[in-house]
Amino acid sequence: MDYIYGPVPSRRLGQSLGIDPLPSKTCNYQCIYCQLGKTTNFTNERRNYCPKKDLLEEINLVLNKETENFDYLTFVGSGEPTLYKDLGELIQFSKQRTKKPICVITNGSLLYNQDVREELFDVDLVLPTLDASNEKTFRLINRPHPEITFDRLIQGFLEFKDSYSKKFWIEIMLVRDVNDSKEELLELKKLLDKIEPHRIDINVPIRPPAENWVKIPEKSVLSRLDKIFGDYENINFPEMGTFGKFSGEFEKELLSIIERHPMREEQIIETFKKSDFLESDILSRLNLLKEESLIKKIEYQGKIFWKLNKP
Repeated sequence: MDYIYGPVPSRRLGQSLGIDPLPSKTCNYQCIYCQLGKTTNFTNERRNYCPKKDLLEEINLVLNKETENFDYLTFVGSGEPTLYKDLGELIQFSKQRTKKPICVITNGSLLYNQDVREELFDVDLVLPTLDASNEKTFRLINRPHPEITFDRLIQGFLEFKDSYSKKFWIEIMLVRDVNDSKEELLELKKLLDKIEPHRIDINVPIRPPAENWVKIPEKSVLSRLDKIFGDYENINFPEMGTFGKFSGEFEKELLSIIERHPMREEQIIETFKKSDFLESDILSRLNLLKEESLIKKIEYQGKIFWKLNKP
């Protein structure tokens, strides 16, 4: 499959079947913590970056076959999904073919756009990100396209939440000495009180980030979070479980997954042992792909991760 991957284990969504309507790293943010590396197509233009006909055909094929083995159908992937101009049509097409809930994971940057808001009204869960409480921190951590200002971002959140009747969860990614101070968190809490999301998820960079200097906050920040936020979901833990595959072709399936979702080595072994690969064979194949410069091995926080070898 070119655009659909998984299901992948998700800390919030159970087993998530992903739909990725964009070429790798097409985004209007350049987040310092991004697990997929640096943005290579930095744009705020909405257009159909991948052929809509091919996307619809793949959605139709998979949802006719894979209707029971996932918990959420999720528009997410290797860029910002709301940049896809006909995202609304993809969502409506999917709704006609599955009764499973549909989620859009987004950075929230285009919620100021009325067309985008209307396209998302029919999904069951919208999950945007809000990492900053002011323009300065926003520019430092998310490094957005010049057309996106912090005021415009917040206005989009408020307008969408005012009209949207289903689940609206906001995720915060905390980075040491960037947005984890008491002052930053208090201001962020004030903004969230205005937006009134149904749930707040607080995360830290548990996978290798785009910038090597990005660090997980000190443990002392946890007590600060409890005092300031009170009721929130701590999703600072690795997802558990194996990844779904559409064929028994190791290289093709592995590259399809890690293009959108870097994997811990232990996850790769567990996932492909289900297809009768021996652990030694899996490790040998990983090293061969590494020698071919297709993937790279990274040690981060005491774990071994495998990612696509991209600039």
